[in-house]
Amino acid sequence: MENNKLEAAILQISTEERAVNYQWEKDADKLDKNISIVCMDDIQKMKDNGWTFKTNMPLCEGMTLALHPFIHKCYIDITSAEDEIFKDKLDCLGKVSKLLGVKIFEAKAIFIEEKHRNLDASGNINYKAVKLDASYRKEEEEKYAKTYSRKETFSGEFTQIGYEKAKQLIKQYKLNDLDYIVEQRNPEDSSKLSAQEVKVQLTKELNSLAECAFSLNILKGVFTLNANVKQTIATQKKVILETKLIF
Repeated sequence: MENNKLEAAILQISTEERAVNYQWEKDADKLDKNISIVCMDDIQKMKDNGWTFKTNMPLCEGMTLALHPFIHKCYIDITSAEDEIFKDKLDCLGKVSKLLGVKIFEAKAIFIEEKHRNLDASGNINYKAVKLDASYRKEEEEKYAKTYSRKETFSGEFTQIGYEKAKQLIKQYKLNDLDYIVEQRNPEDSSKLSAQEVKVQLTKELNSLAECAFSLNILKGVFTLNANVKQTIATQKKVILETKLIF
């Protein structure tokens, strides 16, 4: 693997020769430093060292992989990263809420906007807001609200052990939006939070990974990206998760 760089944000699987020689290509120095170009032998070595790869198809040359932001030593296909990350984040919110003694947990994804990335002549990434027609916007809003929603009820059991586990999960998932709620549910406090509505960014991690991978376009004559990958990394969406918690 180039520079033996484990845990790069993005892995681009290429041939063994290209994984070494790409660095002498024109503008190779402009490639995002959080990208590693690897070959199938590198992937096998990573598997032997305990890395996992969540993909819908067998790993092969040409695939673009993203480091899972929440699961240790795991990569996912960039084209399925949105669904993987959103569902994992939603699951984590449910687990944290349960550990904090929630009785009713409701959550629904809200589509806000979409932008497209493009490269200027200097290789810098620019963003252009997409004007969405009414039918497409409605379709996107309904898709996210239906796919990423949750309504659950619990007994409301709350313990010191559960509280500590909740703090660990928040740290693992970098859910800073929930810091206040955790503070207000401290078992040692005489007055605890009984209800809260909070909005959480769903797209933060996905957009960061896609922006990193987008710099592969700087060497588009070197790396061949399929249509799904091109569309995924060229799109930036803002989706938030509206949650309602009753303890």
